[in-house]
Amino acid sequence: MSKIALLKTNSVVSGAVMAWALSVVVAGGQGFPPPPVAHDGATVAIYANGLDDPRGLAFSPSGQLYVAEAGTTEGIFVPPPPPPPTEPPTQTRCEVYWPVGPATPGFTGRISRIGPDGSRTTVADGLPSFGANTLIGGDRMGVGAVAFRGERLFAILPGGGCSHGHADPNAILRVRENGFTEVLADLSDYLRSNPDSKNPADGDYEPDGTWYNLVSAFGAFYAVEPNRGVFVRVDHLGNVTRVADMFAMVASIDPAGDGDHTYSALVEHNGWFYFGTLGRIDADFAASIYRLSKDGSVIERVASGLHGVTGLAFDRQGRLYALETTAAGVAPPLSDPTAGRLVRVEHDGTLTPIVTNLAFPTAVVSGDNGELFVSNCGYHCDDRSQFPAALPSLRAGQILKVNTR
Repeated sequence: MSKIALLKTNSVVSGAVMAWALSVVVAGGQGFPPPPVAHDGATVAIYANGLDDPRGLAFSPSGQLYVAEAGTTEGIFVPPPPPPPTEPPTQTRCEVYWPVGPATPGFTGRISRIGPDGSRTTVADGLPSFGANTLIGGDRMGVGAVAFRGERLFAILPGGGCSHGHADPNAILRVRENGFTEVLADLSDYLRSNPDSKNPADGDYEPDGTWYNLVSAFGAFYAVEPNRGVFVRVDHLGNVTRVADMFAMVASIDPAGDGDHTYSALVEHNGWFYFGTLGRIDADFAASIYRLSKDGSVIERVASGLHGVTGLAFDRQGRLYALETTAAGVAPPLSDPTAGRLVRVEHDGTLTPIVTNLAFPTAVVSGDNGELFVSNCGYHCDDRSQFPAALPSLRAGQILKVNTR
């Protein structure tokens, strides 16, 4: 299945999913991305455009908006029959198995700063990236998210690691003012050295991980590897410690004892960590929101009835918002560039649509003045009319500015 950084399933992709991957066409032109539609008294406008698969967003203490970009690295087309693995299914192998792989490496990951007028300035570029097998969408990974410690900028990199064709690891990076980066914490090494709940024989297993989020809280950084549920804390010296196994924590309160839901979104609020799940392709991307205590000992489900959650944010009134990248009943999966939406999660768990008609959105953050900013067209925004020929990025990524009432 398609793999926007983390959109994967527990089992090898079926022939039916391969068929939809071949059929999805997102053509360029003046009508793409489709215009977002605001509801419930909200307004929405394009704040910036021309981005390369925008992902995580963060504001600096001085109020400047930064965006992580996955880049433009293109994967290759590897149809069935699958090539035999060259390495055994171990935790330490340097290979992503078909159909997700083989991974094609590049150096197109980027971090940008967005000015008040929507102008883009490159902060750091040339960072490790890769493209997945175009059979399942060829989605890209480069820089996954950004965060600040004081005025110092940091980023999480899921585009590196030997399983993605790179000597440089997946890591939390310290970003210097001159655009140079250095490793604060080697996340590839952590995953390869510590067991977790994911089976290395699973068809979507990536030894270096597909890190997607980064939060600065309680004097440290926090991140969760989506497909393995490993929630970690990274201190100022780069020491990595596990806070919780999200698979096990969610399974402990799930009637079916199932904790494998892909932990895509992360935010801290009032001393709790909130997790949004992407869900799975074999379950129509049904998703929930959970909250976990600071020490990782207590978990509660906050909301359900969502689909493909990729971002969470709280506004100044303490209201929770969830960004959905797909909807129920989309067939083929992830084929509808109008199915994304931003919803408010009410106190009783009901969902109020705020913005609909979003095209494959990937992140949301709250601004200092009460607005919400959304990364839109963060994956799948390619011209696929010549599939499986080269799929050049349309550079159609946007940042949307949403004012809620």
